[in-house]
Amino acid sequence: MLANIHVRPAVKNDLAEISSFLEANGLPASGVEKCVESFVVAENKTGSWVGIAGLEVYGRSGLLRSVAVDKRFRGMGQGRALVDAVLRNAKSKNIEMVYLLTDDAEQYFTGLGFEVVDREDVDEAVKASVEFGDMCASAVVMRKPLK
Repeated sequence: MLANIHVRPAVKNDLAEISSFLEANGLPASGVEKCVESFVVAENKTGSWVGIAGLEVYGRSGLLRSVAVDKRFRGMGQGRALVDAVLRNAKSKNIEMVYLLTDDAEQYFTGLGFEVVDREDVDEAVKASVEFGDMCASAVVMRKPLK
C-alpha cells in the first residue's frame, strides 16, 4: 500500500485541512499555524489525505506532534513513513533530540526508537510549548536522539 502513497511537505495553504484532519482524528490543532511548514502530508494517488505529522522546532530540540493516519489506512506503514519524513526534516535542521507526547501510542513509538522519559528531563524550550501545558498534562513523554 505504501507504493501508492506520496509524502510531501505541507504548505501554508494546507492549514485549514490539517486542522480539520487533526480534529477528525481526535488530536489538538492549537499551534499548528506556527509550524505548518514543518508538517508533512501523505496523499494517495487520487490526492486524498492519508495522514499527517508535524514538528515544532526549539533550537536543537524538536517536538514531534500531530501524527495522524486516516482510520482506513492504519496498520499499513503510513505512520512510520510520516514519522521518518519528519525525523529527516529534523536532522536537516540540525535538531539533536526529538520529543513527543502521547496518550495511547507509547508502544507504537517505542517500536520507532523512542524511549519514555520524565517531564523533568525535557529541554526547557520544549517544555514551554503549548503541547506541554494543560492540554497534554497527563500524556507520556518520549524522546529520540537524532545523532
